[in-house]
Amino acid sequence: MQATFHIKRERMQHFHIEHYRQMDGFLHFHSPIEILLVRKGVAEVWIGGEYALLRANDIAVVPSYEAHQFHSAGEGAECTDLFIPPHLCPAFSEAMQYKRAHHPFLRDGQTAQQIRTAAKELEREDLNSIEQQGYIQVILGAVLRSLTLEELHTPQDTDLPTKLLFYIHEHYKEEITTVTLARALGYSPSHLAKAFRTRFRLCIGQYVNTVRLKNAVMLMRKGGRSMTDCALESGFLSLRTFYRVFAEEFGCAPRDYLKQENALF
Repeated sequence: MQATFHIKRERMQHFHIEHYRQMDGFLHFHSPIEILLVRKGVAEVWIGGEYALLRANDIAVVPSYEAHQFHSAGEGAECTDLFIPPHLCPAFSEAMQYKRAHHPFLRDGQTAQQIRTAAKELEREDLNSIEQQGYIQVILGAVLRSLTLEELHTPQDTDLPTKLLFYIHEHYKEEITTVTLARALGYSPSHLAKAFRTRFRLCIGQYVNTVRLKNAVMLMRKGGRSMTDCALESGFLSLRTFYRVFAEEFGCAPRDYLKQENALF
């Protein structure tokens, strides 16, 4: 399924660390920069259409709004995941402006050691805000030194994507067009359409249908509702549109999809 906006991650606008022994995430994106360090085992990682198997001391770097997904490859995978909102790292965000990483995976033992050491310090309970900033800068400085960056041909608006995504996720059950978005957010329809396509490489209508489809699938799995109710409650205006979008995404009809899922369990 097309990547979707991770609202929970977006609303946590503070630095935090998570440790995983098993990962089975969905394809998503958010504005916080995410750095995954594999400590043990093997992790499958997708970032912006690139795929890699990462092992101990390998690193994945996820820039703001880049679609990504992590999975444990077998048992025993242990990872540390760092989330850094852009407002905590303006120098890094400036260095990355109008650029992208040529390859978002790092296989550098020295960089891994720097990240591991700084991350351990960042988990201290007595850490003050200035110390936190210092260790975050150490991590991002090590990452920036190791990345190979390439110029983007089109400059990207850093504020508009968040406004658009929050609005879509709060109103996807209503009628959403570039005109209604433009009216709500105070931009011209053409500017919104171009900005969205440039940043996320798909049109607004495609993304709205993805969000609606994700909600419809959730309702279908819960049961107790007709297919029509699942479609209409998710914002689709007709069953014809729902079935067409579903078939484009999953390659089958909704009922066939549920049968396939049930056969796996």
